[in-house]
Amino acid sequence: MATNQLLDTISFFKIFSPEEKKLILESESYFESFEPGEQIIEEGGLDNSLYIIIKGTAVVTKSSHPDRVITTLSGGAIMGELSFLTQRPRSSNVKAAEKVVCFSLNRETMALLDSGMQHKIKDQLIEVLIGRLDAMNNVYLNLLH
Repeated sequence: MATNQLLDTISFFKIFSPEEKKLILESESYFESFEPGEQIIEEGGLDNSLYIIIKGTAVVTKSSHPDRVITTLSGGAIMGELSFLTQRPRSSNVKAAEKVVCFSLNRETMALLDSGMQHKIKDQLIEVLIGRLDAMNNVYLNLLH
C-alpha cells in the first residue's frame, strides 16, 4: 500500500486535504521508525513529540509495573498527546512490540506549519481526548453498577 493510501486509512488524517497530506508525505522528518523492543516514549521524559502509529504495534506500561501491559496500540493510535499539548512529563512508557512506523510531530515543527494545519491537528487531538474521556466515564459508570 502506498504511503498516501496509508494516511487515508488513519482516521486522524481524515480532515486533511489531499494537498495537506501531500505536504506531510513530502517531509521525511515527519516519520520515525522503531525496531521491536525499542522505546518510543519513556515515562517521566520531557520530550514533547506527538506520535501516530502508521504501521505496527506498541505496548504501553508504567515504570512501577514494567511487565504489566496496560494496552496494545496499533495503526491510527495516538501517543504523547498530553505532553505535546501541555509540556508535562510523559505519564507512561511506550515500546515497539514489532517494527513501528509513526507520524511524529514536535512543538517546534508544529510552529512551522501554517495555521490551518495547526488548527486541524489540535482539533483532531481534542476529538481523541474527548473520546478517551467518554470511554473512562463509561468504565467509571460500569464500576458503580
